[in-house]
Amino acid sequence: MPNMMPRREALRLAALAVATPSALTLLPPGAAQAARTTTAPPPQHDPPQPGAWIVKPFPNSQVTLGESLFSVNRDRMLNFLRSYPADRMLANFRANAELDTLGAQPPGGWEDATGNLRGHYSGHFVSALALAYAGSGDPFFKDKVDYMVKALGECQDALAAKVGQPAPPPAPVARVAGKFGRAAKLDGPQYVSLPAGIVSGLDDFTIAVWLNPAAVTSWSRIFDFGTGTSRNMFLAVSAGSAPRFAITTSGGSGEQRINGTSQLPAGQWTHVAVTLSAGTGTLYVNGAPVGTNTAMTLKPSSLGPTGNNWIGKSQYGDAYLKASVDEFQIYDRALTGAEIAALTTGADGGLGGGNVAWYRFDEESGESAGDSSGNGRDARLVSEPSGHPGPSHPGFLAAYPETQFILLEQYATYPTIWAPYYTCHMIMRGLLDAYQYAGNEQALEIVMKMGDWVHSRLGHLPREQLDRMWSIYIAGEYNGMNSVMADLYAISGKEEYLATARCFDNTALLAATVANEDTLNRKHANQHIPQFIGYLSVFERNEERRYFDAAVNFWDMVVPHRTFTDGGTAGPTDNGELFGARGVIVGTLGTNNAETCCVYNMLKLSRNLFFHTANPKYMQYYERGLYGQILASRRNVDSATDPLVTYFIPMRPGASRSYGNLGTCCGGTGLESHTKFQDSIYFRSADDSTLYVNLYLASELRWAEKGFTLKQSTNYPTDPAGVTTLTVEGTGRLAVKLRVPYWVEKGFKVLVNGAEQKVDAKPGEYVTLDRHWRRGDRIRISMPFSLRVEKALDIPTTQSIAYGPVPMVAKSNETTFREFSFYKDFTLSGDLAQTMTPTASMTFTTHDLPLVPFYIGDTDRYHAYFHRVEPKIVFGKQDSGVPNYAREDSVTFLDAVWARAPFANQGRFVSTVARTADDWIRAGLMTSAEKDAVVTAAVKARLRR
Repeated sequence: MPNMMPRREALRLAALAVATPSALTLLPPGAAQAARTTTAPPPQHDPPQPGAWIVKPFPNSQVTLGESLFSVNRDRMLNFLRSYPADRMLANFRANAELDTLGAQPPGGWEDATGNLRGHYSGHFVSALALAYAGSGDPFFKDKVDYMVKALGECQDALAAKVGQPAPPPAPVARVAGKFGRAAKLDGPQYVSLPAGIVSGLDDFTIAVWLNPAAVTSWSRIFDFGTGTSRNMFLAVSAGSAPRFAITTSGGSGEQRINGTSQLPAGQWTHVAVTLSAGTGTLYVNGAPVGTNTAMTLKPSSLGPTGNNWIGKSQYGDAYLKASVDEFQIYDRALTGAEIAALTTGADGGLGGGNVAWYRFDEESGESAGDSSGNGRDARLVSEPSGHPGPSHPGFLAAYPETQFILLEQYATYPTIWAPYYTCHMIMRGLLDAYQYAGNEQALEIVMKMGDWVHSRLGHLPREQLDRMWSIYIAGEYNGMNSVMADLYAISGKEEYLATARCFDNTALLAATVANEDTLNRKHANQHIPQFIGYLSVFERNEERRYFDAAVNFWDMVVPHRTFTDGGTAGPTDNGELFGARGVIVGTLGTNNAETCCVYNMLKLSRNLFFHTANPKYMQYYERGLYGQILASRRNVDSATDPLVTYFIPMRPGASRSYGNLGTCCGGTGLESHTKFQDSIYFRSADDSTLYVNLYLASELRWAEKGFTLKQSTNYPTDPAGVTTLTVEGTGRLAVKLRVPYWVEKGFKVLVNGAEQKVDAKPGEYVTLDRHWRRGDRIRISMPFSLRVEKALDIPTTQSIAYGPVPMVAKSNETTFREFSFYKDFTLSGDLAQTMTPTASMTFTTHDLPLVPFYIGDTDRYHAYFHRVEPKIVFGKQDSGVPNYAREDSVTFLDAVWARAPFANQGRFVSTVARTADDWIRAGLMTSAEKDAVVTAAVKARLRR
């Protein structure tokens, strides 16, 4: 028997796990933080430092956030983590291990009791709790981590006790009293399988059934006929608030639907029917029409041969229907309203029954349901196993049985299974984080047992089988399993863990990226980004250069070639979770763009590559993604029941953000992102001789080993003055590297104790202050924000606006691109801000629209991109009449002129216009007469400074 927790102790810890937030959490963020009693977390249990690192991080516990936008969002997330019951996160694990769930219900969504990804979010939750403890020192988070780890250990022990046990036999489908005669009672994983092609060739049709639901569960299917998720037609007992019929030949985005008006009742018989007549579909409940679609172009014959024709089962893997079913009839014509009403009065309503098929379920028992239409299309009543065999090897831990892992080895596809090793990774990473950040030794014991189990499943499989598994869309997604296994090897020294990490080589893509061949188009982005984090982890332990080269080359394929202005990843408009074609930005702008998980993982990859190279480009992207998409991904309101983070950040004109995502992948990474803002503000060289200041963010670094404390005071990024002050407490020699942001246009001035330093500040690089520091030394950095445009790679006239590091969006409900023109309003300064009206320190009005920071987390509609329209060469009020010709690289005449701003005086401006005109003449882009007109307009314009 597994070692079980005494029930009294379980109840005590359960009370802790669901404790009501104290009054402290209701205080303003700063007051709450100050009022909490905290203790310094123990030293982090980091894996051994890789020998290849030339830069290394500080433990999270050595960096504390000051007041800023980041600390406000962090405190909102800490409140959620403090408030959300741990037992709900544990419910699916306990149920799978057949332990007491203590009355808790799972979170729902992807984390409901039947979801094929259940358990992944709990891993994120443990990670976030551990990070919260490391960042705050609040023992509440440590206690909650310990509670969850202990419970997961009990689940693992209970599952280990079942190793080798056979599955119980499935219960047969029961017959019960029906509406007329007998009925089939579908309860659990049970459904009715109809013959292949039963609706093939039908144009007009009627499907009618009597239904008595035991429960009305969203997306459970009354019927679902098709060949997978792309081509099918179904009737859901509920689409959230009412039944829905849908038919599609192109997946969910192409569905033609008929929606009902209210939920079907549970516990009583209801008649439901769907008809299609010459393009008009009608949904009936109890003989009355409740929904109509008069524009339906699809019909059953559009689906082609249908192999999966089910009553009670979904093509998408949704919950099975729990209901008694009677008098299921299919007709090859659309019955009239009167005929549908007649079916509610008798088994066949005097119509003789369905002439395609009629299932009355009047048999006493057995697996067959006879076809009363006389066509011989008997159906089969199917009971899938409700129980499962015990695990194959000790160490297995999941919120569902081992079945999905077994099916993946048989090449099952999504949605039959849903990324089992992805879920496994999240659980393992959560446990490793509990060990690393919260010092929980039991977590390491549990995760090592899981590593043994993973090795037992994969270690003997041939390379060809593994490659086929990892190439399967979503089902083969494994996130950072290679990284977790490499970390376990580094901690334990067990060679089988490193060998198992290499089992996750995705050979074809790995080879392509090593050769710097870009094959990313239409690959699932978040399925593949973490693989390269893992390759870097493997390189750190086995020093095989190809893994490092793959990670470097992959990063360069994504940035900037598939990156939006806010750091998000660009994907095709039909599926924003995929990578788009290289260099295509405007062509990917849609509603489902920039999955937040992708940025989370790109930031991790960038950070890790910087450790190996100290190449500034990785931290420049880090700033773009952090101050762009991540800061814009949390709604600016409090919630103790919902993380309120985004899944996608849409880039289409007139789009808006939606927040929530309790239980989704982005909801999970959002928990972590908002509890570890401090982890990349400062780095140090491997020999501890150099301090890197990477991010300008109010914070304090305590570097006890060197005797230094560094306090950073700044209002960045909400103050366009861009001033940051670093106060040094400590004495000794130290090189301090300050990152010069990529966006700097108005200078990067550094003063030490009031004296300006001579530094070669190039945007996108670092400057170094190498000196003997004394207590109280002050470094003052000034990097004023400037408004600037960024051109899309594929269509340079589609542009975005940023203010320093902050993406700006124009608020507008219009759903087509807004057209902006700026050059006619430029002054000699060439400052874009001079063309706009400031309304506050970070907001403007342009073209009669509010221009605001994207970090304002609301649900207003916005435009992140606009069309730049500068058709003629105009200076102020002087129109030259000459077209604004562009070079082959899409740089226009006005672009070239204003790129040389600011101009000291009118003469310098005019001479620049003349020289640029000469360049255009030599390139064959302008005539001498046109040059004269342009220069004359420049002279007459008399622009102000």
